[in-house]
Amino acid sequence: MNGPASVMSLVLTEITVGSLAVLWSTPAWGHIRRGFFKLIGSVIVVAAVLGWFAARAPLGGADAHGSAAVAFWLLGATAGVAVLWQILLWAGFDEISRVVGIGAVPVGIAALVALASLPATQHSIGIGIAQLLTGALFLGAVTDGLLLGHWYLVDRRASRSPLARMGTFFLAGSALMAAATIAGGGGGGTADPRLSPLLGAGSLTVALAVGLAVICALIGFFIRALVKEDSIQAATGFFYLAVIMAIAAEFAAKVRFF
Repeated sequence: MNGPASVMSLVLTEITVGSLAVLWSTPAWGHIRRGFFKLIGSVIVVAAVLGWFAARAPLGGADAHGSAAVAFWLLGATAGVAVLWQILLWAGFDEISRVVGIGAVPVGIAALVALASLPATQHSIGIGIAQLLTGALFLGAVTDGLLLGHWYLVDRRASRSPLARMGTFFLAGSALMAAATIAGGGGGGTADPRLSPLLGAGSLTVALAVGLAVICALIGFFIRALVKEDSIQAATGFFYLAVIMAIAAEFAAKVRFF
């Protein structure tokens, strides 16, 4: 399992699982209008489905065997539960949809654990799991924060506490992602030149990922300060910068994962 499709699948799955976990770990439900959950749910569904599709070729798709089959079908289950959550929400079954949405988190975590346990992984299983889970927190918090910041343009009276919590998760995710990347080192794999010939040079992937994560942590401090001052538009602007850097950092960190 290597190449651009593998890296894309990892990053998209991290966005899916992290966004769900951060969403349900904040006091958003009951304080933010249900339209926000439709918005963020649509983004999560797209990421989940595309992450599953991206894994078809490297994992073997429906013909996969052994641990590859487990990982592939867990990715499919994560996408399926995410889709079901949105169907129930759009149909008006709010409380049931919430239960299903929360249930998608452990399914997604199981998918990440299965991916980290594949024989092709260039790390120990423990390091691999740590890298995927911290990456999920990192990407999930920045994705949720960016979308919620925009939602305040629609619902200006909504509570700011969910965004403040997301900012805290993003700051923590930045630090943990950097630590997990350093612990994993270069990974030992070979960077596919189709992604970038430069990423195969020495430990450039680690330096790039950690450097961007440190910048994201600095942005996280500004975001938290701006939310406290109720400067939501400014905080959202910083989330714009953060999401670009966070995704770039995760692509660099996962280039040699397999």
